[in-house]
Amino acid sequence: METTAILQKRAEQGDADALFRLGHRLAFSRNRPRPTDWDAVFPLWKRAAEAGHVRASFYLGVCFEHGRGTVRDLSESIRWFEKAAEQNHPVAMYNLGFSYRKGDGVRQDSERMLYWYMRAAKQGDAPSQRDLGWCYHEGFGVEQDDVLAVHWYREAARQGDRIAEYNLGLSYKDGEGVKISARWARYWLEKAARQGHRQAKVQLRRLTGASA
Repeated sequence: METTAILQKRAEQGDADALFRLGHRLAFSRNRPRPTDWDAVFPLWKRAAEAGHVRASFYLGVCFEHGRGTVRDLSESIRWFEKAAEQNHPVAMYNLGFSYRKGDGVRQDSERMLYWYMRAAKQGDAPSQRDLGWCYHEGFGVEQDDVLAVHWYREAARQGDRIAEYNLGLSYKDGEGVKISARWARYWLEKAARQGHRQAKVQLRRLTGASA
């Protein structure tokens, strides 16, 4: 691991990766000041992002989203998420999908929502897979299809996403997109419950009571 002094020297020379990593170290390392000095982090990520660094672009979007080291500006947040997403950053893609779904910083647009969710889901991003499953289940911006909903819930659940585990458990419990199976309903609800999903615990009690 490079020392902070080496990173600082490289950053002074305009090395985009060094700028990003120095900012990341200031923001997240165990030895960082508490609270984080975002006024010091933001300009480092901004310089790196302006040089085309994909992770810096994503984190700069987060800074604008939450007002860290800068004035909160959702339109700027979207702009930087788009730059990262265009370089295949899956979490930036998810954030764009979510923004288009909610209308945060952009006009609501189900077509753009689905575009970014699908791109991220195909790259294995669990939250995108989970939310894409929800869209198919609810018919939100897409034709309702419980089979596809279950497909995407399962993809996310296999990665340990507790909401997807819960939704998949309900699908087996109610026979939506799959055959009713108390065994598989219990399996996925138990996995979600072990991760602290409160409603999964409620559904488990109901399932146990119904089968008693």
